[in-house]
Amino acid sequence: MKNHLFEFQMRLLRGDGCDMPEGIDGALVVCYASASGYEAAVKKGVLAAAQMHYIFDTVVGNVREIPVDSWSTYVESVWSDCPDFFPSHEELPSLVQQGVVFFGPFAGFKD
Repeated sequence: MKNHLFEFQMRLLRGDGCDMPEGIDGALVVCYASASGYEAAVKKGVLAAAQMHYIFDTVVGNVREIPVDSWSTYVESVWSDCPDFFPSHEELPSLVQQGVVFFGPFAGFKD
């Protein structure tokens, strides 16, 4: 089954052993997960966050598919301030087929 790239924002809470500065209660982060469908992508994103010792709280907003062939345009329009943070257009197809999960920058918050 062919993998697709999905994007969704997660609200994560501090877990024991996570790499979060003191005084921060949680973080919002955009997750990019490759899977055959959006439900599998969300499960993979939640598992990846748990492996980093975060506690998953909720998905914020909608899950959407990002066409792999539009990746460069997407990164330029959404992440123009930090495009080097993300895989390149050339790297992405292979990563998606491997089923990878990666995250955008984390934005911490206090409750």
